[in-house]
Amino acid sequence: MRKLAIAVLACLLLTGCAANWQAQEVRYKIVSQESQSSSEFFKLELVGDAPKGALKPEDLKNRSLLTFRAEGAQVGDELLCVVEQKKGSAVGDSNVVTSLQSCKKA
Repeated sequence: MRKLAIAVLACLLLTGCAANWQAQEVRYKIVSQESQSSSEFFKLELVGDAPKGALKPEDLKNRSLLTFRAEGAQVGDELLCVVEQKKGSAVGDSNVVTSLQSCKKA
């Protein structure tokens, strides 16, 4: 029984370092459009300050987004995007990964 308790506690400690954060409707402005190989990207800048609670707020300031993920948008428009940040566990990759999802014109 003691070994089982130790094993469960060890598992909890190893997975407890992982973290997720999600914000609804973070506002970005499209500042330019660029091409890389066969893909078109919008370069985005955060409008205002990063939302509170972000795992890595500096990763929210400047982002790239494939143009087809913001259909009908163009340079100068503002977008509202769902932003998600995930941090791996201490055992695996502990880097913060930031992704934009469900972007729409503001």
